[in-house]
Amino acid sequence: MREYKPVKLLSKETASKIAAGEVIERPASVVRELLDNSIDAGASQIIVEIEEGGISTIRVSDDGCGMTREDLELCTHTHSTSKIEEAEDLLHLRSLGFRGEALSSVQAVSSLEITSTREGPAAWKLSLGKVSPARLNKGTTVEVKNLFENFPARKKFLKRPQYEAAQCRQTFVEKALPHYNIEMRYIADGINKLILPAHSSLKERCLAAMSLKEPEELFYEINQEGDGFSFKAVLGSPAVVRSDKRNIYIFVNGRRINEYGLVQAVCYASEGYFPNGGFPAAFVFLNVDPERVDFNIHPAKREAKFEDYKEIHHSLSSTISSFYKQKTVSDLLKESYQPEYTRGFDFEKTEYEAADLNQSYNPAGTKNYRQSNTSDYLQNSTKTYWPSSPIRQIEASAAFQEVSATQHRLSAAAYETSAVPQDLPKSDFKFLGQFCGTFIAVEKNNALYIIDQHAAHERILFEGLKKSLGPSQELLIPYRIETESEKDDEIIRLNLHELQKAGFNISEDKKGLWIIRAVPIRWQGTEKDLKEDLAGAGKDPSGLMHHILARSACRAACKDGDIIDPVSAYNIAVKTFALPEPLCPHGRPLYFIIDRAELFKRIKRT
Repeated sequence: MREYKPVKLLSKETASKIAAGEVIERPASVVRELLDNSIDAGASQIIVEIEEGGISTIRVSDDGCGMTREDLELCTHTHSTSKIEEAEDLLHLRSLGFRGEALSSVQAVSSLEITSTREGPAAWKLSLGKVSPARLNKGTTVEVKNLFENFPARKKFLKRPQYEAAQCRQTFVEKALPHYNIEMRYIADGINKLILPAHSSLKERCLAAMSLKEPEELFYEINQEGDGFSFKAVLGSPAVVRSDKRNIYIFVNGRRINEYGLVQAVCYASEGYFPNGGFPAAFVFLNVDPERVDFNIHPAKREAKFEDYKEIHHSLSSTISSFYKQKTVSDLLKESYQPEYTRGFDFEKTEYEAADLNQSYNPAGTKNYRQSNTSDYLQNSTKTYWPSSPIRQIEASAAFQEVSATQHRLSAAAYETSAVPQDLPKSDFKFLGQFCGTFIAVEKNNALYIIDQHAAHERILFEGLKKSLGPSQELLIPYRIETESEKDDEIIRLNLHELQKAGFNISEDKKGLWIIRAVPIRWQGTEKDLKEDLAGAGKDPSGLMHHILARSACRAACKDGDIIDPVSAYNIAVKTFALPEPLCPHGRPLYFIIDRAELFKRIKRT
């Protein structure tokens, strides 16, 4: 039997160390709290100095309003603060700090010294709990030494000074970004690591603080206002591509927060505009009415609860999406060649036949690429790809008939590109042919257009899927999608209506398990694909469906190295120029243009 131990009150010293451990985790926590105090004090200049990663020394100096002797005597007491007086003040909070725990927590786990003045050079110094006269021209200087020296249980978990210094710098940058009008300096071991003058805009501060290598003209600052909130965002253009979401920063009322949903809003707003599934460099600065947001739910104020979360999410997503749509298309169109005069031709409104095209085109001559005869699929494509009526298919395969991946892909290509309506007018370009098993070349407006056959076919399929995924077909063996967290379940529930409307017969079997009994016939994928699609979902229904449709179109489109017949290649070109945007669903351009002047320049002809 376990030894009996009576309940006892902890000593004041032990209790203060335990409480301090919730606020002060590492040197970067001290930097965060002291910077909050300096910013709240109205400082226009702040200097942060650290030694040995902040473990040995952290010193923060500012030119803020300073403190009196009476303030110094109280400032390290638990729950002493100048920010609020009663609980109701939390509803109107505009300062970064408000709990009155920072300095008391720092003092509990380190050697703390504070020098401050309201009117220099006469000042007061707090050291070892005693206040004495000192000299300081302006503001406050806080010095923290020997962090966790009297708290070995916490100190042994600190990492190397280099790592802790990097964390301190990251905290410094996060505080500097939204407060661009404050001059800030970061010094490590006596070396100036980052000097930030007061900037005139968020864009300037972001470029300087993050040491971004891309040119300034590739970044833009946008803003939007809503009911009870507004935001500014500094966004990199699609030429500024990042491999993950770590370069998406969300700030609310001057604090950086970890809010997965708002990061996803940025991701889905930019999806389709960045090549190869890349992510944007984005800095979002939200200002929310204090009565509509609560930061008092996390010791480091890293989380927040919003009263108008859906409105903020929608506004952020739609505004950023509109920006990228306008920016990406305008950039691409600027590169196109527009001659002063183009001769017109009268074309009959009939489909081109193979005999009308370049008779010398011979895909059989390109031996280095995969060859597939798409004409075999043209005759039967309407029978195999489109059913004449809704069906209930239960075949040997769980999802679709057993067809090789290449055949299925090219069958889809043949159907989508050959069945052009008879009333479609002839094109205003000259078809030149396919080459390298990857590109389609046409002459248009005295310029050479090189079309990426996969990207173009993918976008053509994507536009068709947006209109209809076709009827549902039942699965012989239902898909079982197991989620990893309650948040994943919530995301699927938010998108359930859109999924069912699209033809996915999906229902929640139990907590953490979803059953899919039917899928749309035009959806291309497997159980694993659908699980990945749902796992990569966000809270925006349109974003989820875009993701699912884009991946389906990508899987079904002809691939690099697929030799397609001239009729199909021509029809891909026709439909490419009729698309609303010259971009694939993942953001890659469908074609690039070499104008007459460039061609002449390349062959040294004038």
